[in-house]
Amino acid sequence: MVNENAVALCAYCHDIIGGNANKRKQLKELRDYWYKEVEANRKSKLIVQHYLHEKVKPIPYREPNNNKKIAIYHLVYKEENFIDAANDLFKLTRSAQIKKPNKERILYLDIEGHRKNDGGFDHDMWELQFYFILQNLFDYYIEVHLPIGSYENKLEQRNDLLPEKLDIVEEKDIPEELKPYEGAILESTIIEEIKNVEET
Repeated sequence: MVNENAVALCAYCHDIIGGNANKRKQLKELRDYWYKEVEANRKSKLIVQHYLHEKVKPIPYREPNNNKKIAIYHLVYKEENFIDAANDLFKLTRSAQIKKPNKERILYLDIEGHRKNDGGFDHDMWELQFYFILQNLFDYYIEVHLPIGSYENKLEQRNDLLPEKLDIVEEKDIPEELKPYEGAILESTIIEEIKNVEET
């Protein structure tokens, strides 16, 4: 029988989080999110294969080097929200590729305020770091240093140019056929292809 409260943790994290009800709640929400993602990916597998099969190629591991890298620093101010910060980071990433094509990039992010009473980040800044940066922009960097942690990209950095504009769609407005891709950055042409496949 599956334990509904079970979340896999190392001993160190268990000691830190075990007695904190808010952190336990966040972990369960994070676990449930991943369950949802895995299920959505499984259901959308046929659609993805149908329209992306020819485009998929393996991404090689990145070979460490001593070449000069681009450091991008961004501070999110107290009065800014998720949409402001996401647009700024999107533009900075795109601009870096235009000005210094294919140079390895490192992102440094600071956040002013945006804390809840228990010390954790509010919804906007948690979404910005965990969902927007780590699950989307991360591929365009070799390292990201965020308030929630530092992460190194072991794969080759993506250097394709991001679209000119970032359109953020509210969850309630996402069309049914695009729900499996919730949280992803998609080109408008890809969105049309997905819709066409869903309709056939």
